[in-house]
Amino acid sequence: MIEELSHYNFIEYSDLNIDELLDKGNAEVFKGKYKDDEIAIKKYKYCEYDIETISKELHIGCNVKSKRLMKTYGYSYDKNKEYLYLIMEYINSKDLFNYMGIYCDDEYIYNMPKVVKYSIIHSILKAIRDMWFEDIVHGDLKLLNFVVQKCDKELYIKVIDYGTCEYDYRNKGINKGYVCSTDGYISPELDNTYIISHKSDIYAIGVIIAEIWCGYIKADENYKKSRNILLKNLRNIKEENGELEKIIRKCIELDPTKRPDINKLIEMFNKLS
Repeated sequence: MIEELSHYNFIEYSDLNIDELLDKGNAEVFKGKYKDDEIAIKKYKYCEYDIETISKELHIGCNVKSKRLMKTYGYSYDKNKEYLYLIMEYINSKDLFNYMGIYCDDEYIYNMPKVVKYSIIHSILKAIRDMWFEDIVHGDLKLLNFVVQKCDKELYIKVIDYGTCEYDYRNKGINKGYVCSTDGYISPELDNTYIISHKSDIYAIGVIIAEIWCGYIKADENYKKSRNILLKNLRNIKEENGELEKIIRKCIELDPTKRPDINKLIEMFNKLS
């Protein structure tokens, strides 16, 4: 199956320096070096890896142009072909879920000033705008798929994880054949048709804005139950910031044609903040 990746950039395993473990998610991610540059290295068991997901990570990640979209440099494998490695841009801070709060005694403690909330939302919207300009729909936007990147004195949000992404040049949506999103962020049309689109990403952004404002929203595997949990949280947001609640509700309209596109959403949010 390795031949299917042959048109992507191959990096010699002997040129890689694999260092500390950074993450134990769906695949282990290590910090490393390549030609004196810091990199992230995602490790897959060679005989078990998902060729479609890895191809997507390479296809999208190797071609992104915006600094707000994580770059993928290529792939590698050891001489015994026991493991396959994706070579990616190193993220020097945390994913957004862990940036927003901390666990203490099995409780997630969340506390960010409003000015920080506004700044994070602005940066997320810029990242989604850049993603859309490059004709990419993500399909699985959530707190864990945004990371905070530090560059000199600047902090900004980057989009990561391209395993569910598709190019949608005509903005008509792409049928994935399965629900690729995560419970709580799934739009109604994705739940019913398996079609990801810019508007299904906007739905997920609505949920994410709500979470940035009030904290992580626990979801249910049943779409309707998850939506009811979200709407309950919106009632709390309305008491604190009614205009923000209106924007979020527009993002999570059941009819995707009634949701704003990213440019309109940025315009609405700029007026708010």
